[in-house]
Amino acid sequence: MIFLARFILKGYSQAALVAAAMAMLGLLFAPVAWISGAVVALVTLVHGHRYGLSVTAIAAVATGILAVLQGLQAEIALFFVLLVWLPVLLAAVVLRQTVSLVFSLQVIALVSLLGVVVMYSIYPDIGEIWRPQLEALVKDLETRSPDSPETEQLQLVIDQIVRTLPGFFASSFMIGTLLSLYLARWWQAVIYNPGGFGKEFRALNLGKVTALVALGISAAAAAIHADIFNAMLLIVLALYLNQGIAVLHAVFAGKQLNTVWLFLVYMMMFIAPYTMVLLALAGLADTWIDFRRRLIA
Repeated sequence: MIFLARFILKGYSQAALVAAAMAMLGLLFAPVAWISGAVVALVTLVHGHRYGLSVTAIAAVATGILAVLQGLQAEIALFFVLLVWLPVLLAAVVLRQTVSLVFSLQVIALVSLLGVVVMYSIYPDIGEIWRPQLEALVKDLETRSPDSPETEQLQLVIDQIVRTLPGFFASSFMIGTLLSLYLARWWQAVIYNPGGFGKEFRALNLGKVTALVALGISAAAAAIHADIFNAMLLIVLALYLNQGIAVLHAVFAGKQLNTVWLFLVYMMMFIAPYTMVLLALAGLADTWIDFRRRLIA
């Protein structure tokens, strides 16, 4: 990975080539798109926003050409420009100017929340876009398996999924942007400031103002039961998951615990998703309790 970072920093064409190649691979395996975003973030962190915009433009043209050669639509490049490269470029510009990982995360979260507000303002029933596909899956399930659950139960499941999907995609967008930024910051630290990113991430604390906003959104979601607030709540949980993981890393590093246990926690996040909710709540509580000071001292 370090070799790749050094290759990216050799010039515009090298960076754009890697960004476009990872974008195309991301169509086959979505997480690879985070590497594509990290390319844009890295050159922006190191060389500034003009360089990052130039790499984004070249990568967009290259992605469009590669898409056409693969028999796909060139508009795929626009998808990456709007949802992958420009958001992480903005975050990288903020990080470069402020040298504050916390402020960068707050900006990403704010953009994600505003995106949800705009999305529901324009399309109040945006979740209904996926209903036909979900109902088709249910009909196929009923045809293939006579012992499938009752239609009424399946319809309730579909209703819940339709209401949840927009928030899931919005929080996934935010997490993808954050992961791209983290990877770029790590690359930058390894090359120019070894160990710097680890210290920066382990000290992550989003502050009391952000925490109060998060609690306000949580209260609104609990009281109003509107899809827009549920979507915003998922973004809040994704944001504070970062602080929870930062606390976890800080405690493990401070106590010099075996990293195998840390790996097991990450495995639990995939096996039992409620683990992520617990970590997010721990991250939110850390704002006042300061687990790092209490557990490491």
